[in-house]
Amino acid sequence: METEKRLCEITRKLWHYYMLEPTEENFGKIMQTWDEKLSMIGTGRHEIFNTAEVAVKDFAGNQTEAGQISFEVLDEWYNAVMIRDDVGIVYGGIWVRECRDAEAEALIEMDTRFSIVYALDDSGEWKMVHIHHSMPYFDQADGEYYPKALSAKVREAFELVELFRKRSEMDLMTGIYNHDSFQRKTEERLMKGNQLCFYIIDLDDFKSVNDTYGHSAGDAILKCLAKLIRKYFPEDAVVGRLGGDEFAVCEVCPGTQEERKERLRQMRAEYQQLSGGLLKENPCSYSVGIAEKGKESMTYRQIFERADEALYAAKQRGKDRTAELPGQGEQYERE
Repeated sequence: METEKRLCEITRKLWHYYMLEPTEENFGKIMQTWDEKLSMIGTGRHEIFNTAEVAVKDFAGNQTEAGQISFEVLDEWYNAVMIRDDVGIVYGGIWVRECRDAEAEALIEMDTRFSIVYALDDSGEWKMVHIHHSMPYFDQADGEYYPKALSAKVREAFELVELFRKRSEMDLMTGIYNHDSFQRKTEERLMKGNQLCFYIIDLDDFKSVNDTYGHSAGDAILKCLAKLIRKYFPEDAVVGRLGGDEFAVCEVCPGTQEERKERLRQMRAEYQQLSGGLLKENPCSYSVGIAEKGKESMTYRQIFERADEALYAAKQRGKDRTAELPGQGEQYERE
């Protein structure tokens, strides 16, 4: 296990050099880990290299482009498997987002999946002998292995521009709004002065799902919950993934409080059934914090903090439940 941990840590450090600290010195450190017979397959059509010498020539241009963009890590994971005592494979993913002004029209996000083969050289150093990394294709649906070409869907140039604009607003995995877009859309709702309900939905002990069942199962759980939120909330509700295992919804307050509770009960019951199927009859749970905005003026930060306070109360009371902080009161209610 110590060797596997070491290889994972080496890989994590190299990805951080490459994505977060793309200095000339750090690029040199990356190349020091390459075996001279390194082979590499990247995300671009041209990114196929048969030796380290060939890859180094392309790396200079790569470094120039990387130095122009600053990223932050949203999520990362690493697993290692030893093939022999002197050969190991590290595979995983790193999800990063561009660091820019919050008012920027679009931010770059990259969800990179990778596999790296390491071999122990004669001096006892681990060297990379093969690298393969790629990014999931957004248009490829679950269970689909031959996605339709984007050009078949979009013919006109202005339609293509609009499509990419919308894509920049979405969370790559779940297809709902990403954090920045969710906040922007919610702020627009707050400015209209309607009575609103704000929900934060957070999976309980989600790390144990990834640790026990693997990240593929964890991804399936996230997609499952996102689909149920879209199913049980109205079409005009603003639904987003705030990051990791946390989701949020903003809607015009529906019907009576009892009707809202009944809808949440139905969603929770269906989620428990579906997640149990995904996790071998061991469903994971989620907690919900709710805040209301009446006629009073309220900022995004204020309503978020109130919902987050309610979520904290739900977690403190045993998880797998809902806590509500209505209006400006201090009384919690739970389903």
